[in-house]
Amino acid sequence: MAYIPLDEDMKVKGKAAIDVVCNPLGKSGGALIQQFMILSFGSLANSTPYLGGILLVIVIAWLGAVRSLDSQFSPLAKQDLEREQKLKAEAVETTAQVVGTGNGSLQENVASTNGTVIKQSQEPEITAPEKSGKQS
Repeated sequence: MAYIPLDEDMKVKGKAAIDVVCNPLGKSGGALIQQFMILSFGSLANSTPYLGGILLVIVIAWLGAVRSLDSQFSPLAKQDLEREQKLKAEAVETTAQVVGTGNGSLQENVASTNGTVIKQSQEPEITAPEKSGKQS
């Protein structure tokens, strides 16, 4: 979610920083804490309550970071939404102006040839076989 409001260049740089630096640092840091706790308390079972406390602190810090991202992301999302609605309204207005120049009929075809306007009839023309069928 932190990458969404960024432009493409910043997204690539941010993802690279997370993948190259932060992920390995987090894994090795977690392993170092666990090893330190096992050495300090003698076994994994004795250090488990303390590891749970550390986990709780990390989860609370993570939730704080998520709330901070939300407070930063929401105004940007609102600005993008307003800009998108404004562009959509302008597009609709432009379309309405273009369509408004005609009478809205899809059946009337207007062709311009050498400066003269030729209108085709709204009724289809009757071809020769149809005329002969009507006369019989």
